[in-house]
Amino acid sequence: MQVILDERELWRAGLRAECKDSKCIEGAIDCCCHHILFNQPDFRNVKSHLKELITAYGHLCDFYPKFHCKLNFIEQYWGAVKLLYCSGPRVHKMEDMEKHISACLDDIPLLQIQRYANRSVRFMDAYTRGLTGPQAVWAMRKYHGHWVLPNSIMEALDTAGKA
Repeated sequence: MQVILDERELWRAGLRAECKDSKCIEGAIDCCCHHILFNQPDFRNVKSHLKELITAYGHLCDFYPKFHCKLNFIEQYWGAVKLLYCSGPRVHKMEDMEKHISACLDDIPLLQIQRYANRSVRFMDAYTRGLTGPQAVWAMRKYHGHWVLPNSIMEALDTAGKA
């Protein structure tokens, strides 16, 4: 890292490789080598190899937070498919299982999948505004028909005693 920072004339004596416990000071841009490099435009704008591979084949690549079903509508869709699969007849042959899963995937209406996607967007909006999990759930119920939460959401939480 020192060589790269030297080449860019950004190195200074006593600079750490990274901050303690990888927690940089909020608002700092030159607290450690790691932070300085990741704030350089050519480092920040580089796509990952996986993203480059996916886009090279003409597909869109959108990463969601790992393992959070409210932020990933595909998890919600898959949950609906599993519910439908379990409520159907029991099958014992692999060919029958594959047909049944395929039918269950097709039986979830496109409108329902779009609703899952919209719900995920609303949860992402709530979390980017600083709401906690229970606050986000309350906001989803209160502002169910809205695309995004209103700018006055924090005041609404205070009024409702949910802050």
